[in-house]
Amino acid sequence: MDPTPQDIATQDAAYWANLSKIKLQKGVWSFDKRPYLVEPMRRRSDGVRRICLMKGTQGGFSEMEVNQSLWGLIHGHYPLGVLYLFPTTDDMREYSKSRFGPLITANPTAIGRYVQDTDTANLKRVQDAFLFLRGARLSQHLEIDAQESAKLRSISVDKLVFDEYDLMDSEVAGKAQGRLGASEVKEEVYISNPTLPDRGIATLFNQSDQRHWWRRCVHCGQLPPEGADHAWYEDKNHGWTCAELAFPDLVGKDEDGKGYIACRRCGKPVGLEAGLWVPQEPQNTARMRGYRWSQLTSATNDPYEILEQYTNPPDGNLADVVRLRLGKPYVGATDKLTVQQVLACCGTGQQLNSHPGPCAMGVDIRRHKNVVIGCRTGKDNYRIVRVARVETMDDVLQLGYRFHVKVCVGDVRPYEDEMRQFQKKAKFKVWLCEYSDHTPVGTQYSETTGLVKTNRTEVLDATHRLVTSDGMLELPAVCPEVKQFATECAALAKVEMVDKRSHTPVFRYMALDNADSDYRHALAYFWLAASGSHLPVLRDEFARPRQRYANNEYARC
Repeated sequence: MDPTPQDIATQDAAYWANLSKIKLQKGVWSFDKRPYLVEPMRRRSDGVRRICLMKGTQGGFSEMEVNQSLWGLIHGHYPLGVLYLFPTTDDMREYSKSRFGPLITANPTAIGRYVQDTDTANLKRVQDAFLFLRGARLSQHLEIDAQESAKLRSISVDKLVFDEYDLMDSEVAGKAQGRLGASEVKEEVYISNPTLPDRGIATLFNQSDQRHWWRRCVHCGQLPPEGADHAWYEDKNHGWTCAELAFPDLVGKDEDGKGYIACRRCGKPVGLEAGLWVPQEPQNTARMRGYRWSQLTSATNDPYEILEQYTNPPDGNLADVVRLRLGKPYVGATDKLTVQQVLACCGTGQQLNSHPGPCAMGVDIRRHKNVVIGCRTGKDNYRIVRVARVETMDDVLQLGYRFHVKVCVGDVRPYEDEMRQFQKKAKFKVWLCEYSDHTPVGTQYSETTGLVKTNRTEVLDATHRLVTSDGMLELPAVCPEVKQFATECAALAKVEMVDKRSHTPVFRYMALDNADSDYRHALAYFWLAASGSHLPVLRDEFARPRQRYANNEYARC
């Protein structure tokens, strides 16, 4: 017996959405103008378990994923449930209110009758399974907060959805993936507008099979042979075009002034209907399917307008055009240090084992203690005499004494008790730094608490200027440890975001995936210790009497 439409709908989410005529806020669900959504939506029937969606805005992927999750819960494909994660709890509540709620209400037959009211924004019971919605706290380290982390420990699910993955830390994903331990399905979905080239969704996409939407020209396009690979589609003589890979070429404008994507072979406009997803790296398909979508592949966005904004960005903001319209990661030359820029600050002097001072010291604590020690050679000029990674705070203390440190600034968290003991024990002034993205501009020192509170973006901007301004910073000669210092200084990039409290644009530094940035923060703490009136300028350093100053014991990197 042939399967009925209802039978097919239980196994194919895309077919179910069409058959059920799912109502959205802007009309009835349809693939007519969004044919590119069919394949990623029906992935469950293809046996796909991990996908990433690196996208521009307004592509319909979030709505698709909501429908796909509800379809899977209704038809028993996710018996343990689905967990949605959002950057913040506020994001979660807004999403529940604006996406899930209206969808359930507008479709009482296809969806609503299967959903039991739990009277909470973060939990929906669908058939015998649960849809969990949780927020991840957007803080200095973008970690899930303690309350949400505790809630996650008791959850077991079949599917994880990370919405706006680039606004979360990789630790969030690691904690959430543990919730799949009891599942036989283990499905993971990562959705995000990209931010930086080596962060978040861009990293996942690079590890995936990297699918792009290729269009067949109805005038000259050939049907692909069975098993055609990416190279076949790249041959322009076959009449296939990918707008994303060709941009900014192949954007034309008709007599009415409307833009279009031109066929690479004949130059005539190519539509979206005759198209398909083609992987660039098919050997990675078993690991993860990756989809990159831009507004160039949209029936409601004008490609020529996108080209004009790319050429002349509104308010000079090219980053938003590239990330939000073209669906590509972007970092400007002024938003990130390079290793070469840091190493260009190196002088000829080797790292020292000691110094008569007075010196300043910055200490960042993570897996080990990253230490930056130097002196002030002018009003806004600094010489670093030692960078080192040591194991204990006693090692840090001994460095402080050997280099006659006068002022030290260290990271107050995550090891506040250890840093407080160091602060009491040291015979030089020690401030504990409390970073914040919400601290008003300026730095505040409290003698009462021993804390220095500073705006994280402001102080990291200062270290950026230290490196890029001619003559402000001198580093020891290049050696392995100085190279490590340079690598970690280049591991942060500044990104424009929307502040969740004020809803205004703000700039924040974000770490690249799998990259340590400890030395960058140690440099920032050194600058806080050495700048202003904390450290006197060391003048005519090499004019001191030789017997009091000569130091032939150079440190080995």
